Amino acid sequence: MEWFVFIQVFVSVLFAVSSAAKFSKLSSFRVTLRQLRITPFWARNVVVAIPLFELVVCVLLLFPITLRYGAVLALLLLSSFAWAGWRAKGRMVTYQWFGGLISERFGMWLHTRHLVLFLLSIYLLVAPFSSTLTIASFNEISTLVLSSLGILVIYTLGLTLRQYHKLYQE
Repeated sequence: MEWFVFIQVFVSVLFAVSSAAKFSKLSSFRVTLRQLRITPFWARNVVVAIPLFELVVCVLLLFPITLRYGAVLALLLLSSFAWAGWRAKGRMVTYQWFGGLISERFGMWLHTRHLVLFLLSIYLLVAPFSSTLTIASFNEISTLVLSSLGILVIYTLGLTLRQYHKLYQE
């Protein structure tokens, strides 16, 4: 497998997990929207639209014919997350990462993570695409998905340990 395919699957898995987590706990996402002072009318729509669009990105990224559309939608979503970070500036807003699985404040780590995802999405948009994923075996695809999930779990554990360490240092 080539790096392009790994990045394609990784970003797709990331959006799938994020969408599933938000759908499973819409109330956490709604709290973040309230803290960002989004009007109730927009919050009611956005709380469902964002996870739905994340799910659409997940699916679009998997097929060569829709890959570019998925990358553009991912960039739009990440831009909306950057806007939320700008809107949260100077406020005590808790970012419910993955629908509340992990909570953190808007800050440098969050913006760095969004920048990395933004760059990966740009790479998927401009790099010559590969149809390798469509001809990959079940074992290869499973390995890519499980590796992507493993990276997310390790990152989440690291973030949790960092928060735990900060909590007991104060």
